Amino acid sequence: MNWQEIVTALVAVMTALGGWEAIKYLINRKSNARKNNAEASGAEFAVLKEMVEFLSKQLAEKEERFADQTQRLRDTQSDLMKVTREKAELELKEQRYHCEVAHCPNRQPPNGY
Repeated sequence: MNWQEIVTALVAVMTALGGWEAIKYLINRKSNARKNNAEASGAEFAVLKEMVEFLSKQLAEKEERFADQTQRLRDTQSDLMKVTREKAELELKEQRYHCEVAHCPNRQPPNGY
């Protein structure tokens, strides 16, 4: 085999493998790998960014519900304290005017005891 046959065989093999595209692939395979890695990283970052936004929105909604429930609890506790205070005042008044003596003429409220 002479060198012309070898060159012809190489050209035939290169043509069968895609010719110029195969040569470009061999030359640019490292830069293509970097591009593919960058695209994959970008896609992963976009997915993570969407997830963070979704979770932030959920957290804001939960914080709002928590604040609402906390306010309702405080309102209920305030009402309970008010009713407890009124009950204590009424019990104090009742003890002040309550007569333990049977048939007491000064009894408030008057009754048959």
